[in-house]
Amino acid sequence: MKYFTKNTAENSSLNTGIFHICMIIAILVCGFAGEARAEKKSFLKRVEAYLDSGVIKGVDSNYVALPKKPWAVALKSDMDMLNLNVSSYDYDDDHNLSSTNKIKIKPPVNASIGLWAGYRGSGFGYSLSLSDNGGFNFGLSMVTPRYVLNFKISRFSFRNVESSYIFNLTDVHETSEVDLDEEFMNMFLSSPMKIGTVMIDGYWVFNRRRFSMPAAYDQSTIQLRSAGSVIAGLMYYYQKYDYNSPKNFLFIINTDNVGLMKIYQGSIGLGYTYNWVPVRGMVVNAVIMPVLTLLNKIKASRYEIIHPDDDSLDGYDYISATTMNHLGDERHYGGVRLDVNLKLAISYNLKNWYFGVTGQRRHFRSDFNDITLKLSNWSVNASVGRRF
Repeated sequence: MKYFTKNTAENSSLNTGIFHICMIIAILVCGFAGEARAEKKSFLKRVEAYLDSGVIKGVDSNYVALPKKPWAVALKSDMDMLNLNVSSYDYDDDHNLSSTNKIKIKPPVNASIGLWAGYRGSGFGYSLSLSDNGGFNFGLSMVTPRYVLNFKISRFSFRNVESSYIFNLTDVHETSEVDLDEEFMNMFLSSPMKIGTVMIDGYWVFNRRRFSMPAAYDQSTIQLRSAGSVIAGLMYYYQKYDYNSPKNFLFIINTDNVGLMKIYQGSIGLGYTYNWVPVRGMVVNAVIMPVLTLLNKIKASRYEIIHPDDDSLDGYDYISATTMNHLGDERHYGGVRLDVNLKLAISYNLKNWYFGVTGQRRHFRSDFNDITLKLSNWSVNASVGRRF
């Protein structure tokens, strides 16, 4: 019995020692884990402090403030509209007849909706297209207190265009206009037109001390009082206008045998932007910037149309038998042009919620011999977000 009691006592002492060792190990593990969590938390805090300092450094807190909650999730919707007008002029000396061909191209409105999440305006989002326009549209925007950068690329392929011919009889001073109906267009524009555009523009803000562009465009800051700033801008624009198919020979003939045009434009501008705060939480922004187009280059490809010798062919059979040869490319450098870029935004903050609407208009014009192209692009963006 003593032996048993002795053994029991020894086991109890051994168990107590093991328990103490386990407790020490557990305390050390918890301590290391706590330090790791604290270090991780400290690292995140340092990253957040760095991001915040880039926004509020040198800013007058009476005019610009940061939302108390930095993280946000937003529902965003985008709409994009494109209008292209092409006109070409031709003169027939033999018949003393001048003619003007006008084409209006209006692709379906490109619309999308998606979700975005991020920290102080920096984050990631994904959108789904709501349009069935057979096109491609991609955009990227970066808004900071110092600068704004926008990138956009789009591509469309379609047949639904409006076209008309205007004939002028020089001798008798008579003018007549003929609208080409849908049946005619389906026959003589049986190969789709293809339009591709790339637009890059950016602004540099000079008065970031009292003015904040993000307050109106991504709601990562709050404009407390009305203020404005002078801004400088750069813009690059590229467009490809392609209908170089023998099935479109009627339009190639009436555009001086040009079936493919590539346009390059580069512009600089100096303008003004203003944030108006009519009530607390609301800001209305307007951007007005005159721009000078210094780079204005056009590359045009000409084609020779070869009609079939078979006189019995008619309609679609005749068009299908028509061929063409590439004659070569011509380059044209246009002069300096003046235009105005416009942008408008309205934003409203309500506790942890914010709402925003942005609209922008761009206009481009190019001339090549007797061909004139005018492109108008409108984009509207709306968002509803909640901060956390």
